[in-house]
Amino acid sequence: MEYMRGYIDRYQGSSKSGEFNWLMQRVSGIALLVLLLGHFFIQHFISAPVGGAGYAAVAARLSNLGWKLFDMTFVTFALYHGINGIFMVIEDYVYSGWRVFWKGFFWVVGVLYWVLAALTIIPFKG
Repeated sequence: MEYMRGYIDRYQGSSKSGEFNWLMQRVSGIALLVLLLGHFFIQHFISAPVGGAGYAAVAARLSNLGWKLFDMTFVTFALYHGINGIFMVIEDYVYSGWRVFWKGFFWVVGVLYWVLAALTIIPFKG
């Protein structure tokens, strides 16, 4: 078993700091499931327009503050869930100095996508 010692010492994975991240991955996953099912039920069964979900229907929906908050919450949870999952993979499988680069890269990508979503959803007038 001595030949495994180096591997065991090196492999710490996300367990060295991952309790909060593990929990939030599950919480964000449940929140995404609830938001997705709510979105699907409301869009396709309660307020389904006769002509389909075209631009006019989406524009009318996005002129409502409640839908803007709903969509921004959905985007926030989706980005957090996805990027947190990528961080867990990086923690588990990247052992070199590239870990800092990849984490920084995905932080920047996540923030840019969130800002892009906010700039698209929030000022939408319909």
